[in-house]
Amino acid sequence: MKEEVTQRIVILVKAKEFETAKSYANELVKQLAPFADLNKQQEQVEGLGKNLFKYRANLLSNQDRAWLENEQAAKVSKRALAQIMSPFGLSDAKLIKEDPYLLLPAYLASRPKLKKNFKTQDGWDLIGEHIILIFNLKGQAFNQSFQEDFITAYENLKTPNGIEVLKTGAVFYGQRGIEQAQNEATLIGAISLLGIILLNIIFFRNIRPILLSLLAISSGIIGGLGVCLLLFGKLHLMAFIFGAGLIGIAVDYTFHYCCDGLGEEKSNSVLRTQNIARPLTFGVISSSLGFLILATAPFPGLQQIAIFATAGLIMSYLTVMCIYPLIDKSKGVMHFKRLWGFDRNWSLIIAGISVLGALGGAMLFHTDDDVRRLQSLPLDLKAEEDQIRNITGLDNATRILLVHGENEQDVLQLEENLLPKLANIQGKGDIIGFQAMAQLIPSIKKQKENRDLVQKTLLGEKLDKHLSHIGMTRKNDIYGEALYLDPEGFLPEFRLAPSVHIIRLSGVTNTEGLIDLASTYENVRLVDQAKNISETLGKYRKRAILLIAFSCLLIWAFLVRNYGFKNASLILSVPISAVVLTPFIASIFGESFTFFNAMALLLVLAIGLDYALFSFEASSEKYSGAMIANGLSAASTIMAFGLLALSDMYAIHAFGMTILIGISIAYALAPLSHMKNKKVKSHE
Repeated sequence: MKEEVTQRIVILVKAKEFETAKSYANELVKQLAPFADLNKQQEQVEGLGKNLFKYRANLLSNQDRAWLENEQAAKVSKRALAQIMSPFGLSDAKLIKEDPYLLLPAYLASRPKLKKNFKTQDGWDLIGEHIILIFNLKGQAFNQSFQEDFITAYENLKTPNGIEVLKTGAVFYGQRGIEQAQNEATLIGAISLLGIILLNIIFFRNIRPILLSLLAISSGIIGGLGVCLLLFGKLHLMAFIFGAGLIGIAVDYTFHYCCDGLGEEKSNSVLRTQNIARPLTFGVISSSLGFLILATAPFPGLQQIAIFATAGLIMSYLTVMCIYPLIDKSKGVMHFKRLWGFDRNWSLIIAGISVLGALGGAMLFHTDDDVRRLQSLPLDLKAEEDQIRNITGLDNATRILLVHGENEQDVLQLEENLLPKLANIQGKGDIIGFQAMAQLIPSIKKQKENRDLVQKTLLGEKLDKHLSHIGMTRKNDIYGEALYLDPEGFLPEFRLAPSVHIIRLSGVTNTEGLIDLASTYENVRLVDQAKNISETLGKYRKRAILLIAFSCLLIWAFLVRNYGFKNASLILSVPISAVVLTPFIASIFGESFTFFNAMALLLVLAIGLDYALFSFEASSEKYSGAMIANGLSAASTIMAFGLLALSDMYAIHAFGMTILIGISIAYALAPLSHMKNKKVKSHE
């Protein structure tokens, strides 16, 4: 069903003169021929008619069946004669000889239509005054190369004055989405990169830290990518985006390495790595434990994120500890040491303000798992789609009825019971329309009933009389032998599996009647795809929170083993405070809490833990350098990820907003973990 929707293109063409519209439509079909096939309703009906012709005595429209059941066979005869005699009616002599009552044409004419004003003219499908062109793409709608070729071909055909053209399709949204993402990535990426470079230049005044940072980041990304491909064979896009972002922690490692030598003329790379070894090692182990918890989630994206992040962080850590001492021969720097006076007093003030803000935000806090919120649809394309939906009644069928039974005939009979009830729901305006296999392929039980009615009420002398009106004589067995149509091979778009059918619903405005209908039958279920995906996102949001909580517990146990109960609790209180406060403070700015916010909190936990560890481990003499490194790390992280809050794409915006607030809080509270004149020993 997804393939059908994403590969479909709908274009409406309208002009004052039909010939003008027809000429433009013809040019459009030729222009798009290399990329898409035109799907004409009339051709479909003709093809279906040929396949159903030998079963014509079994197929009765609802009107014809009602007349025959009420012993009004004369009305069927009059209806057929009117069609035959009409100058605009059927003129196919062969059809009239084989089906003099025109039962099959009447049956096909009663099929579900796009809308009541659907018609054909000169071989073109029309809805009202619009020519409707429905294309099936020959390439993949979300393939960037195919998108570019298709859009170029479409735009090369200029729309003349006086012609109105409306279009919709996933290929248009996909192309615009890629364009938007590229523009945002270019802008935000350029600002982030420039900002990080400026930070390095301002505080270190040489290119060395930049090159070292690039080395740590590159090794982390390559390591994470290699391990993921080794274990999974391919890489989930979210794993690469999220995982590569987590490797940004490697920049923090480099900042702490460079800042350790502040004010020490005798500082060298070996001393610097020795000084940061303990907090850096504990930080990597703690962060890795937290991320590995994600690998337990039954969701491939989360599993790959966990492996990518863990492998990447370990590789970056090994680069700093093992490679830096071999290639970096520089001494320490002293720039801006005195400008950093951030201490516990300021942290306490900010902590108090944050708690008050969170209390206020708690009144506004709300979750939102609606998948439709994640769509950042261009307004112009959305407006065209809405116009097309209003004109045609076409829908993407995100809601369906799932019907199943022991065999195909059970399912068809169940559908036949559902059809009049669905018609009542449609009459109330709760749905625009519905399509089911039983509307075109009756059950064998109903086919036998139809054939018995035809034999009883239309054949024999009544058929001779009917034929005499059109100047024909009867031959034996005009309606052929008793053959019964089996649904196998017909209408595969309505069959999900043997004995499992779907009924497509369009224009659903109220689901109450559908829910009641589905609950009446054991073998009928209402499937709301958008609702199901939203519920799944809600489950993963809750699961992400539980995983973060479990990660905190595991990290705390590790810290207790190395720092003792009191110190471990003090260190972990900083990142946990940031994780807890961030969603409520974000609510003040109108942000809802989603799965993507929860995922971003994992990054807040990992980076916030590093800030707290380095602050705790720093001696009074090293504290200033540690806070400079923390500040540079926070600034670079905010520029790299916080700027994503500017994105128009909701999921990316949510991720960026959470990072922006969470990292700011984690940095501001980090001094609370520092203890003056302490002696840190491994807990035995």
